[in-house]
Amino acid sequence: MGKPIYELSKLKDVSAACKRASIELERVGKSTNSISAISDLVVPTLKHLISSAPSYFKLDTDKLREVIDSRETTIYSTMCVLAEMDELAMSVESATASTIAIIDDINSTVNGINDGINSILDGGNSDHSGDNSQGATNHD
Repeated sequence: MGKPIYELSKLKDVSAACKRASIELERVGKSTNSISAISDLVVPTLKHLISSAPSYFKLDTDKLREVIDSRETTIYSTMCVLAEMDELAMSVESATASTIAIIDDINSTVNGINDGINSILDGGNSDHSGDNSQGATNHD
């Protein structure tokens, strides 16, 4: 009777793996929410800057320098925001890969449990078979 207990004890591994997967998915959700929030702030700001840009031909030299400096600052700030979004995207990618690996482990463990239980049922005096017929007889 040791084998059935061993197979059922693997369910604790499945439960622990599910908890790890939940934590990873929570990380994905937080990073995704951050990416969306950043995008929601940056896109309208950039659209406003583009639509309200003065014509360079109508500016005097000092004002033109001021506008160009402001644009360079905006471009630099945008670059910093995009770098942060890239970090968040890498975090999403990492957590997703980790979650996929955890799900693969869960699947492998569950298949092992299933195989172990089926070998016990098939090896004993049970009428159960792998096709879940539960004792149905083949009348061919």
